[in-house]
Amino acid sequence: MKKLLFTILTLGSIFGTFAQDDTLVKSSWYGRVMPISICTGAGTVKSKVTQYIEFGKSYGVIDAGLAIGSYSQFRDTTTFAEFKITMDASQYGIFSNEFSLGFGHVFKSNTPIMLEASYTIMAQVHKMWGIGINTGYYDFAGTGSDISRTYYGLFVRYGLLRDMNGGLNRTKMHHRRR
Repeated sequence: MKKLLFTILTLGSIFGTFAQDDTLVKSSWYGRVMPISICTGAGTVKSKVTQYIEFGKSYGVIDAGLAIGSYSQFRDTTTFAEFKITMDASQYGIFSNEFSLGFGHVFKSNTPIMLEASYTIMAQVHKMWGIGINTGYYDFAGTGSDISRTYYGLFVRYGLLRDMNGGLNRTKMHHRRR
């Protein structure tokens, strides 16, 4: 009986010295890349592939960042820079739903004003990594013309995890001294 009690207490003290610590963070840097996305509409495949890379700062449920990319593989008149705001709309376990709005400029283009609205479903697959699908709309405007494009793509995000309320969360294991 003494050996059983000793074993239970020993195992309890070993496993009781580790605890999960959830620390909420007010802001943190993040990065997001959309390596492949396909726009709808007429044209060759080369004219439909959209790509961008985005860096910014997360504030609670909001990501604010700058995206640089191209909305086709013809980069001479389709390269853009865009300011984006992304809001975590809902969180369910490792999955989140986000909504983004963007405003940008297309360089050397007849339609230099760029507006974007998009929706994402993201899975937080590892400590700081998330992958997801994205669908959205680009609207381009100029003095003499206007273009609208719908796109569907895949993206990868690197940054702090979000908790069930959408806030930034730094989860770590630590050894607690008794």
